[in-house]
Amino acid sequence: MNKPWRVDVLQCRGSSYDVGKQMAEGFLKTTRGATFHRRKGHQPFGFVLKDAQAALCTYAPNIWEELHGLADGLKIPLERAAAQYSNARLSFPKRGCSSVMTNAFYGRNYDYSPRRYDPTLVAVQPKGMHASLAFSDRFTGRVDGMNEHGLCVGLHFVNYRPVRPGLVCILIVRMVLDQCATTREAVRLLTRIPHGQPFNYSLLDAIGAAAVVEASPLATSVRDGRELACTNHFQIAKLGRYNRRNPGSHRRLPPLETWSRAELSSQQLFAALNHAGSPVFDHAYRSGSGTLHTFVCEPAERIMLVGIGGDASPRSIHFENWTRGASLGLSQLEGQLGTLDRPFDPTIVIPSKKTLARLSIGAASK
Repeated sequence: MNKPWRVDVLQCRGSSYDVGKQMAEGFLKTTRGATFHRRKGHQPFGFVLKDAQAALCTYAPNIWEELHGLADGLKIPLERAAAQYSNARLSFPKRGCSSVMTNAFYGRNYDYSPRRYDPTLVAVQPKGMHASLAFSDRFTGRVDGMNEHGLCVGLHFVNYRPVRPGLVCILIVRMVLDQCATTREAVRLLTRIPHGQPFNYSLLDAIGAAAVVEASPLATSVRDGRELACTNHFQIAKLGRYNRRNPGSHRRLPPLETWSRAELSSQQLFAALNHAGSPVFDHAYRSGSGTLHTFVCEPAERIMLVGIGGDASPRSIHFENWTRGASLGLSQLEGQLGTLDRPFDPTIVIPSKKTLARLSIGAASK
């Protein structure tokens, strides 16, 4: 049997405080939000509120203001909101994620644990910051999305170590969406801030400029161009020592690179990423890296084609219309874990190399 999969859609406008409060109030109206006050919050070891405030006020003061609204909306102390939903020392389990940047489109599969996934797509328009449409993590964080200027960004986990004092990945993606309008601006930001863990950040803007920032706490490098692909390892030689053993990441890269040059339409690129036999669609839900959402953005037009789970029927969202005051016209996205031909199975393993090679050749011929 297929496992139904739903993502809530929230829309927030106003001051950063208003956005935080609206997000909290919208969340409490959802099925997950109804049980929020029955769950106990926990504070990360060594958390100090003043340290969190100092970091946020230095790099993302709007998030510090948003946390106040979030705390009031959730009816929890500010210290709990900051400890759980800001730049605290958060742990991130193994995850996948594949992105492809063509001359016109940014395509993305987000692979993660269903249990730990925050199923929320949020449109925000805070005063003084860029509006964005993105998938949320811990309310204030983002894992991927597009902003009002057409800048697209996604994170890609690389390794647990080295770990240093620095900014957490989901806050970094949020900062890019809030503060940057172009790939060049995003690269400038990503190469000057302190990174807490090794991650890749894939980027594409409205003029077709693509880049991948390979960021470790100890070194940062940039791959740029107009046709790029990104998975979960560093490709720049001098950063190779920070990679972990990850054959799946290397296996997903060739088909993505092929699609980046294939001049596919947005619908074709979405199908290539999301269909049952795709060499980049991950069924390993049990190990925490199953594909949970797919989207293809057309940055020049500010359009996102988005689907939930596998073999999804994508919805087209015209984000520019929303930034002018229109409603997104939806409160939920619905889909299924797994795909029609390969239903959700929490025990499933990665397909054989022979199967993946055949699927990659088939995708390349489209």
